[in-house]
Amino acid sequence: MTLPSLSRRRFTAALAVLPLALGALGALGACGTSATPAAAGNGAQTRTVKTAFGDVTVPAAPKRVIALGDTVLDSALVLGVTPVGTLSSRGGNTVSTYLADKAGSVPIVGTVRETNLEAVVTAKPDLILAAAGTAQAQYDALKAIAPTVVAATTGSGDWESETRTVAAALGQKDRGDQLLADIDKRAKDIAARRAGTGTAAIVRWMPTGPLIMSSSLMAGRLVQLAGDKLPAAANFTDKPHTDPLSLENLSQVDADFIYVATLNADGEKALAAAMAQPAFARLRAAGSGKVATVDGGVWSSAAGPIAAGKVLDDIERLRRAG
Repeated sequence: MTLPSLSRRRFTAALAVLPLALGALGALGACGTSATPAAAGNGAQTRTVKTAFGDVTVPAAPKRVIALGDTVLDSALVLGVTPVGTLSSRGGNTVSTYLADKAGSVPIVGTVRETNLEAVVTAKPDLILAAAGTAQAQYDALKAIAPTVVAATTGSGDWESETRTVAAALGQKDRGDQLLADIDKRAKDIAARRAGTGTAAIVRWMPTGPLIMSSSLMAGRLVQLAGDKLPAAANFTDKPHTDPLSLENLSQVDADFIYVATLNADGEKALAAAMAQPAFARLRAAGSGKVATVDGGVWSSAAGPIAAGKVLDDIERLRRAG
């Protein structure tokens, strides 16, 4: 989720219009950032948020928020804040499909490969929520436009810290904590209602073969909370997934149940072809008919309270019988 380097052309062009934008933001702040006592306490107009780049002072009641990344967008939307700008999904020109209904027509101000600084300036934000892992140079460019918040995380699977940081920046810390507690409780309740625990594998099926998803990612952690153990081959944290497996190595995902995350029609075709192979037929899940496809855009690429809810919906529907 790290924002990639900004092109020199875009960076230079954005810097050229920064003075005008900052003047506009000053005018905006003068007329619309006063906080209510309920939002900030005692009518305070700012609050301090702990971030990956130290303490950042943000408006107590931000009016124009930009969310640069799926997890921060997911978190803002579930907290009732519709940003004035966000990034398109990987390989697309709109927000991630699972967020489309809630995001509506939020303007796109870049892609996961490159943030368009001119578009960010034009949006006149009073708060920027940037993805965890944002580089120092990118952060410096963004904070020159508006107060910028980047969560400090413990690793690639630590999406909860992003949600907590977004909630703190939006003055909804308690609600953010409650959302995460509810997700944890729902997963454990699913486990308690099941007839018994078992094993499950999460693979992302590509035309080149299946990738085993890391147990540290959101979906893997929720599957475990909901009562299933993951195969040993999923126990890595340095990357999101393995290299593609050959059909001869499919025994690494042998489990009672297999969640197959597919991203497109080609992935579905590849899965159909694999299921016709003897190596796949020998897997326990294949033999018992417990292989199910799930949305790869959510299960293998997304994180946030909304995404977590969708993963738990699938688990509850598919694994209620144990």
